[in-house]
Amino acid sequence: MRMNNRIKEQYAQIASALQLRFDEEYEAIHGNYGGYPVLIVPSSSGSNVYYYMPKICIAAESALGPLSKEDCKAYKKEHAYVSSLSQSGRLVTLVVKNQRKAERLMEAIGTELRNLISYLHSRGFQPCCQVCGQPVPAEAYFVSGGFLQMCEECRVSLNQRMAVQMNRDRSKPENVIGGVVGAALGSLLGAASIILLSQLGYVAALSGLVMAICTLKGYELLSGKLSRLGIVVSCVLMVAMTYVGDRIDWALVVARDVGMGFASAFGYIPTLVNIGMIEASTYWANLLLVYLFVILGAVPTILGVLRNRRDEGKISRLS
Repeated sequence: MRMNNRIKEQYAQIASALQLRFDEEYEAIHGNYGGYPVLIVPSSSGSNVYYYMPKICIAAESALGPLSKEDCKAYKKEHAYVSSLSQSGRLVTLVVKNQRKAERLMEAIGTELRNLISYLHSRGFQPCCQVCGQPVPAEAYFVSGGFLQMCEECRVSLNQRMAVQMNRDRSKPENVIGGVVGAALGSLLGAASIILLSQLGYVAALSGLVMAICTLKGYELLSGKLSRLGIVVSCVLMVAMTYVGDRIDWALVVARDVGMGFASAFGYIPTLVNIGMIEASTYWANLLLVYLFVILGAVPTILGVLRNRRDEGKISRLS
């Protein structure tokens, strides 16, 4: 999901107020503040992006060692706008509490950025390259779907390593037969989730998500890569196995209620729909609902795969 124009304008105003830069393409505020390399981006969880709950990222390290969990908890308690503070490697990350109003968002980011810079300075944190740790100027880069604050030397080195890895991945053969087997096994798990959840009285989006992820990941695991062919094969299997799973579900209901064998019930489902023993509107509405959940699970998963492939090996300096 991309920023709308209103949110972009708010982020641009925040960047201007802090004398930083806003990159519209990568939706990130970046630059140098108080002598530290700073990156401000929306926080996220899975496919959800929280523009009004941004995170402030600073590449720095201290000779005294990283921040402890106790340090971070104590800092959070002392600052009203802070949702969390953490350190991973050489990256210190502060998440600002959700601020829906533009003025409060600007105030929260400005206040907590100044507080964090002051805190890091008091703890002996020195600005550095996030990758090598050298106390040299670091710029913000978009790297294969994420962000890094690194020096020019590390950028050149990383670019070379990624190019080698991409060539290896692209030359790696695709085992289509293995992929089809993997997708089939994954779709069986998806069909089982549809049946199980329905027998428990649910028609849940979870079943569609399970179907999509299991089928796509099954192909990728046994083929070695998820190509466009793999996506097409996986989608065909999703459609087919969703129908089979739903029909098995109905067959279980008929077998239980009528006292018919499962195999006979499975074969008679279309006939029972045609003669009205199973209400056609109920049958087709249920099937369409299951397909809807499969689509809701499959589309974000496929878009994520395509987006990751587009960003693979990509290193861009933020403008």
